[in-house]
Amino acid sequence: MKWRNGSLRRRLVIWLLIPLLVISSLMLLEVRSNAVRSTNQAFDRALLSSALAIADRVVMIGGKIEVDVPYVALEMLTSAAEDRVFYQVSTGQGEFITGYEDLPPVPDRLLPLREEPVFYDAVYNGEPVRIGALSRYVASVRKATRFQVLVAETMGTRTSLSEDILASAAARQIVLIMLAAIIVWFGIGQGLKPLTRLEEALNRRSPTDLRPILHDVPTEVRHLVGAINQLFGRLENSLKTMQRFTADAAHQLRTPLAALRTQAELGQREDDPEKMRQIMETIASSTRQTSHLANQLLASARAAPEGLAGRPFEKIDLCAITRAVTSAKVPAAIENGIDLGYEGLTEPVLIMGDATLIEELLKNLVHNALIYCPDGSAVTVRLENDRKPGFVRLSVEDNGPGIPIEHHKDVFKRFYRMSESGQEEGCGLGLSIVKEIAARHDTKVKLTQPERNSGCVFSISFKRSS
Repeated sequence: MKWRNGSLRRRLVIWLLIPLLVISSLMLLEVRSNAVRSTNQAFDRALLSSALAIADRVVMIGGKIEVDVPYVALEMLTSAAEDRVFYQVSTGQGEFITGYEDLPPVPDRLLPLREEPVFYDAVYNGEPVRIGALSRYVASVRKATRFQVLVAETMGTRTSLSEDILASAAARQIVLIMLAAIIVWFGIGQGLKPLTRLEEALNRRSPTDLRPILHDVPTEVRHLVGAINQLFGRLENSLKTMQRFTADAAHQLRTPLAALRTQAELGQREDDPEKMRQIMETIASSTRQTSHLANQLLASARAAPEGLAGRPFEKIDLCAITRAVTSAKVPAAIENGIDLGYEGLTEPVLIMGDATLIEELLKNLVHNALIYCPDGSAVTVRLENDRKPGFVRLSVEDNGPGIPIEHHKDVFKRFYRMSESGQEEGCGLGLSIVKEIAARHDTKVKLTQPERNSGCVFSISFKRSS
């Protein structure tokens, strides 16, 4: 199991234990240092007492230093059977007087000795020892000289005491870490209960229940729940779009497909070539109309705002798109005997949008103008600066029969067609698609009549992008 796929509770406990172990280790190092220092301070007092007791028994007789080492001076250091005591008395010039001659001397860093005693660690006969050293004066009638006393003790008792202190501290740290791990383990379990309840609530939902999650959850997962709610919203919109597309397709395609089937069956029974040709022409016309209807249904599904929720926009060149679509429609305009042209801006016009949808919008406007305008009409696609600063206006103007004012508010409805239009190619979706694409780009399409009171003008304003 990969680490990132493991238990969240286990991961949190491990992330807690690792810093605790590191901190505890550092604390134990400090405890060990303090234990050694405290132990040395306690035992060094006894070491100093022994050295002072020996120094008190140093006398000078006839110009010669003599020492009568008291037994009690060494007895006070033998508190533990495993420890041994060594001593040495020498002159200030380093001449050996009595004791153990090979005791490690005072390190150079502590020289010269003064009135204050010094303590240092050394190794004697292969064992670590702690040595206390002091320097005093001894005098007679004729002479006064300085001597030094070294008292050494093996470190068995000191080490045992330091280790006991360290072991006790380590045991407390281990117990503390274990208690913290147990508390965190069960605490996280309690903290995750709201997520468990949320999981149970989601499991009880039906596949079509995409309502927002309203359960109380910890602060740390509110953003996650918010993202899930946004996903639910997008899924719901996508389902609505799919359902609408399915319903529209089933409703709108049933009739033309039935007509095609009827014509095909008639053609199978017809022997007259002329009638057969007429039937084939009818089938071809119905096929074109059905194909156009299917394409419009797909375009409507793509253009619906709920079908594109969350799809990001990008900078696009509206001028380039407008001129490209107009050029592509010129052959169809020539075939219908209509003069199609472009006027307006020629430099790049950047807006935030979806290039595919903008192309679909313009294609529908031009297509509507071409099929509803009679032979000899003129259609002009225009891109110009809007009266409102920072906006650009795209418009399609024709001089055809126009749309009566009483139909202006209805022509943007889905599947709405004017009964007197006389056109068979339309399916009542073109202007509805234009309206939905405009709404997707946070704008509106406007229908007006030219000043000459014939034809119509469809215009949409877009905000420029810097």
